[in-house]
Amino acid sequence: MYKRTNTSYKPIKHNGVWYSDYKSASSVERVEAFLKLGLPDPVEYADETGPVTWRYVIEEVNKVLEEHIK
Repeated sequence: MYKRTNTSYKPIKHNGVWYSDYKSASSVERVEAFLKLGLPDPVEYADETGPVTWRYVIEEVNKVLEEHIK
C-alpha cells in the first residue's frame, strides 16, 4: 500500500526511474512516521548523486530532526 505513495514535492529521476527525495519537509515527515512505526519505508529514495539506502535516509533525516530539537 505505502509503496504506491510518494509524498515528495521534489521527486528525483535517475536513469528513467522516479525516486523520492529525503530532504523536503514532506519527505522528512514521511520518514519520521515510518521510524515511529518501526517500519522501513518501501519507497525508494535518491539525491543528486543517485539512489541511496534506507539506512542513509534514516541517518540524514535524524540529523534534520536533531537540529530542530535543539
